Amino acid sequence: MFSIAITVGFILMSYLANFFSKEWVRLAYGIFGSIAAFLVTLLFLKAARENLAGIGLKPGRRTLKNFFAGALAGLLIMGTLAGTVMYFSGIRISINKNFTIWLFLLLTLQIFSLALMEEVGFRGYSLVLLKGKTGVRQSIFITSILFALYHIANGWSIASSFYGPAIWGLIFGIAAVYSKGLAAPTGLHFAVNLTTSAFGETGNKVTIWIVQQPDAVLSKPEGINWETILPSGFLLLFAIFCIEWYMRRMKIGS
Repeated sequence: MFSIAITVGFILMSYLANFFSKEWVRLAYGIFGSIAAFLVTLLFLKAARENLAGIGLKPGRRTLKNFFAGALAGLLIMGTLAGTVMYFSGIRISINKNFTIWLFLLLTLQIFSLALMEEVGFRGYSLVLLKGKTGVRQSIFITSILFALYHIANGWSIASSFYGPAIWGLIFGIAAVYSKGLAAPTGLHFAVNLTTSAFGETGNKVTIWIVQQPDAVLSKPEGINWETILPSGFLLLFAIFCIEWYMRRMKIGS
């Protein structure tokens, strides 16, 4: 029920954001979506007679520390993945001469607000609620699937939603469980999306680096995109390893 309410709130906020000019739509959606996520969460918490502290949404002295720790982890993961792909594929990058700093700063605000919105919606009360009913492992997998379905509803293909958001959702989920809050997964989510957005094609004024691809990049005649599949596969294995390591460390059976 909570996931349905959150999704409806996000849809309503997307309509509201469309009243803004094109360059401000994503920021407006992120801000309005975050507000909607917090309001829906508060309503459900009030009905359940619980509080924000119980789901890691109340800021504390470790909030900023956890956020930056999550952001650093996101940069390390993305740096490793990007470096590996470039090494094996022959992809090269160069500085974007058309880069505009204020557009990138606007993008940074957009990405932060969207990351916060999605973490509150999918790794907040929903994860805590499911964890109490199904256990740690199942709750992380369920919220990750819901996260993928949310992206499909937003127009993503089924394949890209499960190659990307579903797998990243596992990592965001274990980060939320391990840190007992949303600061770390929000920082991680923010860093991952910001790093991805820093790479683009020629003529783009937002990205810092231009990606220069060779004629053949880790692909077969059948059209299998190994450039996407291989990093996603390694990321999935890493996510499962982190979850199982946590389960063993905490001596949790489910």
